[in-house]
Amino acid sequence: MKLIKRLLVVMALLPIHLVVNASATDQILFSHAWVKMPMPGMQMSAGYVDIKNTSTNDIKVIAVRTPFSKMAELHDMVMVNKVMQMRHAIDGWVIAAGTSLSLAPGGKHAMLIGVKPLESNQSETILEFNIEGLGWVSVPAALKVSMP
Repeated sequence: MKLIKRLLVVMALLPIHLVVNASATDQILFSHAWVKMPMPGMQMSAGYVDIKNTSTNDIKVIAVRTPFSKMAELHDMVMVNKVMQMRHAIDGWVIAAGTSLSLAPGGKHAMLIGVKPLESNQSETILEFNIEGLGWVSVPAALKVSMP
């Protein structure tokens, strides 16, 4: 009986999740998504993507997650005393209406911590971005040795 109730709740919420993602993809375009293959023995990597805000309102990217790693964070690269340092972008990033944000090597990126072992012949993963007020948006990302 409990299982049936849980299934009914999930089925009732599923359309809401689909509407949120459809709404988000109408306002945001993701392109050139890729994740750097981790070096042998390393459990950290990074994800990159170009995000274009096609709406007439500012949007805010507030979080990232992926099944490729145990933890993921939004990160910035900043210069401190002539030394480049990586910082967790706790407040996320605002993308103004009609503008783009590029997550690229040496700059803003999705930091992937605790990378999981690759499945045989795995060439792609998913990056999911949480957009404030719109929810999670899944973006397919190619696994690459270096920048494509």
